[in-house]
Amino acid sequence: MPEVQTIPVTTELTPELRTYAESMRDGFFESPPTEKGLEVWHSYLLADGTRLRRIMSEEERPFGLKDHPVATFASWDGTINTGTELAPTNFITDVTVQASHRRRGLMNRLMTTDLTEARERGDVFAVLTATDARIYGRFGFGVTATARRIEINTGSRFQLRTEPTGRAVFAEAASITGLRRELFEKFHASQFLSVGRAAHYWGSKFDWSTQKPRDERAAVHFAEDGTPDATMVFEVMEDHIQIIDLLGLTSRAEIELLRLIGQAEGHEKVVWPRCHDPRHPLPWAMVDSRVVQTIKEFDTIWIRILDVERALSSRAYDVDGEAVLAVTDTLDWCTGTYRVQVSGGRATVTRTDADPDAVLSMEGLSPLYSGIQDAAGLAAAGHAEGSQEGLAKVSRLFGKAQPPVAASIF
Repeated sequence: MPEVQTIPVTTELTPELRTYAESMRDGFFESPPTEKGLEVWHSYLLADGTRLRRIMSEEERPFGLKDHPVATFASWDGTINTGTELAPTNFITDVTVQASHRRRGLMNRLMTTDLTEARERGDVFAVLTATDARIYGRFGFGVTATARRIEINTGSRFQLRTEPTGRAVFAEAASITGLRRELFEKFHASQFLSVGRAAHYWGSKFDWSTQKPRDERAAVHFAEDGTPDATMVFEVMEDHIQIIDLLGLTSRAEIELLRLIGQAEGHEKVVWPRCHDPRHPLPWAMVDSRVVQTIKEFDTIWIRILDVERALSSRAYDVDGEAVLAVTDTLDWCTGTYRVQVSGGRATVTRTDADPDAVLSMEGLSPLYSGIQDAAGLAAAGHAEGSQEGLAKVSRLFGKAQPPVAASIF
């Protein structure tokens, strides 16, 4: 089996770190990192306490690439809000295998090594955002959150139904970094299945994907009592305004910041590439809802449950009741049957030999856990099995009146 190597992340930007970054971007078929890009990336590694893993080629690599890894993998420690606690979570990114070395088990080796260590640390979850949706189900990851790309026509038809509330002001982007972090921590502490944020959200005005500086601008909304409750970072492009990050403690506060830039002269379109709330009320707030167009909807967060008993017992439930779940795990860590008894919105979870109401794959357990899909729907999609009565019982117990909102990608 290929050796998984850990690269020390030191305060020096070492040759090993440089070749890792070059190979990682090459694995995504992106342009090489610039010197500024390497500097920014290195600062994020240090801030997040990132673990970097690599696999080197067992064959000679001619033509100048002998010191470059053929597979990369990064992870760091964060948290997910289960509704009752911020559970320790293993955050995963930079998963690449060079096209010349695929189908050799390299990703399997990296993933199982990293997940095994996460379980040994006591992490409840592992989480990632997927470039290729075909890969991660076999490791037990399932979709738990989605987002939408929204485009807003801010021409003459742009008109909100409501009168402005509070006060919205423009700001220098760097001056509100502390406030943005403060508001996110409040959001993270209160929002079911929110995932933590990495350092790149608070970093310099640099676009890692294009390796170019970014002209960031910002705005803040204050509630009626004068406290800030929403922030926005955006960029003015040639033919539109593009939102980089918009996060409010309420949807109404976010709408007020959209009202502010919707009145900008010289542009008739605002692009919101990642509206993290799949049921954001923005279209309903417009006099003409058709000025808000959803261009596409896509998955953002994939979760792999590492400790089923703790995950289920710490989840916040909307209703009381009882159900028995059988879980099948291809990695054989969580395979078993679990009785979930909920009283007062809190669950007691025990192993049992009882007949299950539903049988779920690990990939299917995550969307059920998040509430974005019910057991009957998962059964229709091939992720679950059970009688109609049993699936309905499980669906009722795990239903959520409000879908999860995960306002982070990585």
